[in-house]
Amino acid sequence: MEKQSILFSCLSRCVFLLMLISIAHVAQAQSVKLQGQVVSEETGKALAYVNIGIRSKNMGTASDEKGNFILHVPEQHVQDTLSFSAIGYEVLSVPILTLWERQPLELRLREKVTTLQEVVVQSRKRKVKKLGVTGRLPVVWGSPEQKEGKDIYEFANFIDVKGRQTELISAHFYVSSSVLDSALFRINLYRNSEGLPGERLVEQSILQRLPAQEGWVSIDLLPYDIYTDEDFYLGIEYLPGTGADKLSLLLGGKLGGTSYSRKSSLGNWERFVGASLSGYVTVRQ
Repeated sequence: MEKQSILFSCLSRCVFLLMLISIAHVAQAQSVKLQGQVVSEETGKALAYVNIGIRSKNMGTASDEKGNFILHVPEQHVQDTLSFSAIGYEVLSVPILTLWERQPLELRLREKVTTLQEVVVQSRKRKVKKLGVTGRLPVVWGSPEQKEGKDIYEFANFIDVKGRQTELISAHFYVSSSVLDSALFRINLYRNSEGLPGERLVEQSILQRLPAQEGWVSIDLLPYDIYTDEDFYLGIEYLPGTGADKLSLLLGGKLGGTSYSRKSSLGNWERFVGASLSGYVTVRQ
């Protein structure tokens, strides 16, 4: 009986050792495929278009309209941490090897507790203005890199409100595609963080499918009751689907100024001096 116990103990240790070897082999010798769904912790409802990525590594994806995602993690990143970020929810960060062991995955995001914006009532009549880049040059375009997989890209402009109480009325961008009739975009407003887009200014999902034939497109912001007195970055985030959605799509621009872009979910923002995105907001100040 004692010999059987010793044998069982040895076998258990061997199995555990083999599991560790297997995990180490995955971490060092091959890519990892992660597949699952992102849902709300409170309601269990699927969360669409969640940004999923490794921070500062420019590699990620976005969940689809049903919260599902597939991500192939290259071998050099399998020991990193994967983050899940959705508007109105706390960011969830989990080691990739932990996710690999738990598949199939169900990631539950917890809702953020947010405070209402303070609205200052002013007696003077406010003026309607356009802030940002309202012009464009036909030869200047912003275009994403062609890449495999389903991931976002995003461009942004800096909007200076000069410390005035500002109500956002609408956002405008110049879009062109020779292939697509329409494309899915998310409009984001970011706080200024050392000269780059930082945390979200408002926790509201401004998601719209916009026409992609060449011309200006407009997004009504009045339903979101957005007021601010701080400068911010106006971002337009392209959310690719399948098939033709991955094909050519351009954003207008003009020479001069500065533009900002990132090419993956939760990736690094890059600053480009010498050209700016044709994008502006109509506001009431």
